[in-house]
Amino acid sequence: MIQWFSKNEKSAVATIYPTNITINKAGSAMLKDAYAVMLGLDEDDYKIALQPISQDEYEKREYPVDNMFVLSGGKTYARVSSTDFVEKVACLMGCNFKEKTRKYPCFYDQHEKLLVIDLKKEASHDA
Repeated sequence: MIQWFSKNEKSAVATIYPTNITINKAGSAMLKDAYAVMLGLDEDDYKIALQPISQDEYEKREYPVDNMFVLSGGKTYARVSSTDFVEKVACLMGCNFKEKTRKYPCFYDQHEKLLVIDLKKEASHDA
């Protein structure tokens, strides 16, 4: 059976830099209503979780202020900046994001309502 390819079918990919995590257009679409996120790290399953937070939730301080990271970006990407968090991920992975940025697939977990970055397998650099 032939499945037709659409130019809109792009893989959601997160690129980890020394100071931030940048999510491509396909992934950032999953955060379209988010003003900020909370960052979580599953050290046993090698996953990063981003919990979307609306601007209203952020302004009402529904979560601890120190746990909320305001998103930046544009129409084609979303970025969450935290050098400390990236360093923690680097220690877990045994890699140096200053020497080489890395790309990982991500997906939206409907049940948990989280954007999840899977650190177990790097995405291709063409993604």
